[in-house]
Parts: sequence; C-alpha cells; structure tokens
Amino acid sequence: MAIDYRITAKELVKELGGNSNINNVTHCATRLRFILKDESKIDSDRVKKIPGVITVVQAGGQYQVVIGNHVKDAFDFVMELVTIDSSQAEANPANKAGVFSRIIDVISSIFAPFLYTLAACGILQGILGIFVALNAIDTAGGTYQILNFISWTAFTFLPVLIAVTAAKKFGMNVYTAVVIACALVCPDYINMVNAGDPVYFLGIRVQLLSYTSSVIPIILTVWAASYVQKFFDKHLPIVVRNLFSPMFTITLMVPLTLLVVGPVGNAVGGAIGGAYNFLYGLSPIIAGIVVGGLWEVLVIFGVHWGITPVTVGNYAALGYDTFTGLQASAVFAQAGATLGVFLKTKDRDMKGVSASAAVTGLFGITEPAIYGVNLRLKKPMICGCIAGAVGGAVGGAFNAVSWGYNMPGIATIPAYFKAGHTSQFLGFLLSILISFVLGAVLTWIVGFKEDLPVSEAAASNEPKIPEVSEKTDKASEELILGSPVKGHLIPVSQVKDEVFASRTMGDGVGIIPAEGKVYAPCDGTIQVVFPTGHAVGISSGDTEALIHIGINTVELNGKGFTAHVQQGQTVKKGELLVSFDKDFIENSGYDPTVIFIVTEKKDSQNLEICADADVNCQDTVIRVI
Repeated sequence: MAIDYRITAKELVKELGGNSNINNVTHCATRLRFILKDESKIDSDRVKKIPGVITVVQAGGQYQVVIGNHVKDAFDFVMELVTIDSSQAEANPANKAGVFSRIIDVISSIFAPFLYTLAACGILQGILGIFVALNAIDTAGGTYQILNFISWTAFTFLPVLIAVTAAKKFGMNVYTAVVIACALVCPDYINMVNAGDPVYFLGIRVQLLSYTSSVIPIILTVWAASYVQKFFDKHLPIVVRNLFSPMFTITLMVPLTLLVVGPVGNAVGGAIGGAYNFLYGLSPIIAGIVVGGLWEVLVIFGVHWGITPVTVGNYAALGYDTFTGLQASAVFAQAGATLGVFLKTKDRDMKGVSASAAVTGLFGITEPAIYGVNLRLKKPMICGCIAGAVGGAVGGAFNAVSWGYNMPGIATIPAYFKAGHTSQFLGFLLSILISFVLGAVLTWIVGFKEDLPVSEAAASNEPKIPEVSEKTDKASEELILGSPVKGHLIPVSQVKDEVFASRTMGDGVGIIPAEGKVYAPCDGTIQVVFPTGHAVGISSGDTEALIHIGINTVELNGKGFTAHVQQGQTVKKGELLVSFDKDFIENSGYDPTVIFIVTEKKDSQNLEICADADVNCQDTVIRVI
C-alpha cells in the first residue's frame, strides 16, 4: 500500500546512507536492488526492521531489499527521494562487481518491468488451449484468431519491449532504441527472411535471421547503440545534435546488427539455451531434480534472473519451455513447507506469518515464504528443497512443459495445458501436488526450533520467578490499547489490503468506523503524523502502534483529513488525534476501514487481540503482555 511504502522508502534511504551513498536502484518482481558506494556503513539489522521490508540480501555487488508484491510502490517512492546519475553508477569503482554479477543485474533490470505482461499473454494462450480442447471455440473463427494473435503479440514484439527497458538501463534515448528494435521486426525485413533470397549491404552478405521473440541480440544492440549515441551527442554541434545524433545512430546500428551483432547475439543465446536443453536431453528426471531442488536457492542469492533468456529463447525456438515445467515444483514445495510450519507451530505470530506466506507462495511469490519463514527456521527450507527435487523428478519423468511464458503459481496453471498433450499436463499437476504435500509433510515430521510463546514458557518446567507481592504494578507488564475509533472490529486478516492482512507490518485489528474521529489508544508520544493526515504512529514504552485511516487514502492528498497533533507531541489516552470525513472517503471510492496494528514490541511480549465486536472509543481491543 502506497502510504506504508512511502514510510518504507524514507527509512530505507536514511538507513542506506542517504542519497549520497546510493549510486543506483532498480527493482525486480519482489525486491529493490541498490548499488551503494559503501555497504560497510549499513546496519542490515536496522534495515530489516523497517516496516514493509521482509529481509535483505547482499549478493552480486547489490544490496537487495526484499519487499514482496508492493515493490513497485516502494521503488516509486524511493525514486522521489534520490537522484540517480547513470554515468556515475556505471563509473564508480565500488560497483565493479564480477562479470556474472553485472550480467545478472542487467537482465533483472531489463526484464522485471514487463514480466507480468509476458505472463498475462502466456496465461491467455493456456486458456485458449483449454477452450480448444473442450471444443468450446472455433479455431477458424474470428474470435479465436484475434485472441490468439493478441496472446502472441508480446512475444512477437519482445525486442521492442526489451529496447525500452534496455535503453533506460544503458542510458540512451528510448525512442531511438525502439526504432532500431522495430527495424528488426519490420514486415519488409521479415519478407526478406521468408523469401530466402541473398541480400547484400555495401557488398557484404546479410545473414537473414528472424529476430521476433529474440532476447540477446537486441540487448547487445542497445548496449552498443548507447555508446554510438553518446559519441555523436558529444561531438556533434548542439544546433544539429537532436536531429543527426538519432539519425546516425539508427543508420549505423541497424545494418551493424544485421551483419554482426545480431548473428553473434543469436549464437550466444542459442549456446546458453543449448547447454540447459542438452542436460534435459540427457535425462529429464535428473534435470528435474536439479531444477526443483536448487531453484529457490538461486532466488535467495538473486541470481535466478540468469535463466530468463533461456526460457524466453525456448518459447521462441521450440514453442514451449521445459525449465518452467520443472521450476514450478520448487515454487509449490516452498509454499508447502510454509504450510507445514503453519500446521506445526504453536506461536500465534508465526501462524499468521506462515499462513499468509503459504498463500502468497501458491501464487508464485515465494520471497515471503522463504525469507519470512522457511529460511528463518532453516529446516523447512531444506524440506522444501527436498520436496522440490522429488516433484521436479516427477515432472521430468512426464516431460512437463509450459506452453506460454509465466511465473509458476495457481493462477498460471492454464499455461501448462495444450490440446493433445494431456499426459504432460497431468504429469505437471502431479508434480506440483507432490511437491506441495511433501513439503508440508516433511516440515511437519522434521520440525524446527522456535522460541516458545510466553504462555508456554510459563507452563514449562522452568523455575518460576517468585511473585514479589500481590500489588505488583500490572501496568508495567501489560499495556492496554483502547479502540482509537468507534465502530465494528474485524480481524486484521480481513482488511482489504494485502500488506496489513498478511501482518507483514504487525498484528492488530481493522475497525469499520461509525464516525470520523480518531483518539489516542493509550498515553504516549506521537512518533509520526503523515502530511496527508490519514496515518498516525504512537509509542508507549517499548511498544509502537500505527493507526491508518482507510485503504489507499494517501491518494486523496489530505482531502477529508484534519490532524490535531504533531510529531513529538505527548498525548493522553482518549485525546483527539485526527478528524476525517467518512462520507467523503466513501464517496471518493475508498474503503474507510481504520487499521490499528502494533508495529513494534519486545520479543518477549505477546498480543491478545479482540475482534468481531462493536466497540466504542477506548474499549479495550489489544493487550500487549
């Protein structure tokens, strides 16, 4: 959610040393990838405690901050706070990581922005395949034909999509790069390829290759074109630069690509894909064991992007991809291991985290499951890898494949189906089912070490602390938090926002407000008041809480909200903090639910939370024990 990730971005920039220490930042599907001048000054433990941050990973010359599904929100807010000089980012010696690490960085930066678009097209292909198998659509009819070419459009013009993001990565004019890419998929050039007649440019024969759906050639082309453009930008007089720099760049790079860069890139891409396909050809079962068992390990170190050109190349060359069919086992296995944690743990907080992470994992986003649960507890991660290897072996035995680009998860299952290949599809379903169930069962059997909740520790055979007196000050041991607003309590898991519902930021309640006044839930100090007035943070002792009014209401830019307190102010329980116009929020199309969560407490403290009840202001809703 935007409001939360504005805080996340501000705290991140602060903890990472400020704008002066950040050379570059990009993002992939779930993590922010920072290139820093000096990582030694960073306290990773403090970064991990920032609301919205799942964990951090230092790998490949990058400081990677795992956010999850809302990474784009966090990225946008970070970019408002930093100034990125691409030339400095490339030139700074601190960023001279190994060649492999730099390649991974380039690939992740280029593909991340449009991966979901490719996946959407892949799912559409799978859905059409199901309709064809059920004879529910006429393949000769216009409806099928239109939907079919729509499903292939992103792949046909993949070089154009890559040109956009590659141009941004390499610091060249986006439109110049797009024109170069369009030339490679231009109908006139395609007609030359299909005709097969010899074509010469300045007496040199052109190797007529198809560049639709290609990956490596256009990346190399834009990289080279960025230097060509910078040369002309530097040496041409300013009065003609804007016109002639693009013209010279395009005129030079298109023929150079057709003569040299394209064939070289095509050979490199073919070799990379050929290495994996050779392994798969030797034994699909062994390939399944390797991919299913080790894929999520690659995810941990952030180097999983290196396989993207292989999978995309397989779709272009073969019309399907075997790697994704095996990779799915690893994804479902980690989700299953997280479910095993949910079933096994007796800790309430861990139950909440593991339940939401398991569900997220089933939809293909495994970072919350890995970093928030499995890797943290260690043994579930190992159980997930074992289950993934077994499931991958089953998938390999059935030659499970994906017929359209996708990120494995429940929603993308149609991409694995194609009429006439039912046995492969059933084998795929069996492989992910085995992976999921085995991951859960192994985790349940093997178990894991976790801290006992306070209630269990008291019931154990540990020596009990003697009671000092009957009049021990209970207030020093227990903090009572009253409802900040009058309304109806609901469990925070039912709040219609994924971050709050998953308890990533903390546990608490949602309150469907009956009126538009928010009061202090306890005596304390105001830690933060958002400029828009729709969120307030309050602390009391070691406990910090957040009161968030409405969902996505940051987009109202403060309209309908009036803050009555300021940061650093000391308040008493029941003191008016914020007034808001409930009707205006609803009429503007926003959910007015007030989210009240505990964002910080001692590890030794537990929460007792009330829900499903009508409450007045200051009625007890949370006890911090």
